[in-house]
Amino acid sequence: MNHKKVSPVSSIKLALPVAIIGTTQSLLVIALPIIVGLTELKIGQLSPILGLSALAYLVGGYLWPKQAVPGHRRQLLKRLLVAATVSQILFVAALFAGTQEILGTIALMGALFVTRFAYGLTVSGVYPTVQAWLVIEHAESKHTRHLALTQMSATISAARILIPLITAGLIIYQPEMVLVLLIGLPIAALLLLPREHPRLVNRSPTTTVNRWPEMTIVIPTILVHMSLGLTEFIIGPYLIVEWGITFDNTMIYTALLLATIAACMMLTQLVSLRYRPNPGFLLIWSPIGIALGTTLAAIYPAALPAGLILVAISLALLLPASAAGTAAGRSPDAQTQASADLYTARILGHLLGVTVAGPLFEITSHLPLFIAAALALIAIPTSAGLRRALAINT
Repeated sequence: MNHKKVSPVSSIKLALPVAIIGTTQSLLVIALPIIVGLTELKIGQLSPILGLSALAYLVGGYLWPKQAVPGHRRQLLKRLLVAATVSQILFVAALFAGTQEILGTIALMGALFVTRFAYGLTVSGVYPTVQAWLVIEHAESKHTRHLALTQMSATISAARILIPLITAGLIIYQPEMVLVLLIGLPIAALLLLPREHPRLVNRSPTTTVNRWPEMTIVIPTILVHMSLGLTEFIIGPYLIVEWGITFDNTMIYTALLLATIAACMMLTQLVSLRYRPNPGFLLIWSPIGIALGTTLAAIYPAALPAGLILVAISLALLLPASAAGTAAGRSPDAQTQASADLYTARILGHLLGVTVAGPLFEITSHLPLFIAAALALIAIPTSAGLRRALAINT
């Protein structure tokens, strides 16, 4: 029987929906002063609302991977992105309902939590589905797989340059337009979903085992991304307190800082495509770089941009390295769930960091950064399992 060979889907095309969805976190950081102004909630109140909604990502990471089977991945992604768009619309509607005093403080906090929970529950299926799709499409060798994963990370970084720059322009024109982007991004991701070409498989699509996340993957990832959540969430408030700049300028500076960070990440990943550093080596040195960057920003507030750039470079190298360690030595069936474990841990860690960032910041503005540095260093010994997997698969 003659079968026509199907070319793999481009890693860049696959990464675009994930890249666009990923920038919604940056938008929340930029829009934080607007959200505080509309709701009149304190940072210490808003931080737990946004952070505790991370529980939805844990639930979604457990539920969706079983549905991500070959031939049905695009259909699943389409349903998830439609639901994510609806939840974002309701989130923005709740913000404006608070300004009109339609909702009281408790009802408003509940509405914000529910809509963010719904968003997390749906969008948590996008990244693991796309990453598993990419790994299977580019599974010729470990070098090909790591190359595709690095290209995916670079594409995500490129989106995190473009979207904050667009946001900065919108803030100059009309700050509330940032909230329109929160709705528009899931729609854009939906429109950019690539076609799924039918491929020959010699296994049943029901062989994927649905289980709770694997601790070898989850613990180091949560620690690193909790560190990042602590750092990222306080950028705007830190600029206000330590730099003494105005409300509107804070949002613009935050957007430009996030764009600069993303540019550094993308350039780092493009350079790494040429030199291909050892992923196991990066699992040690990248967390050290994150710790040094957050410590620098905490000790010398004027050096915040330099500290964030160091964090960005370290993270840019760590993301594909941790993804490669997660996929190493696993069958294609197991890679879908392992990708879900990684994504769930990344988001959960980030939003757990967000949960405690506000209360810690209210104690002292430097405390979140020092704790972020400690968490990054603790992640190094807990990543031993991923390093062993990479060594065995070499």
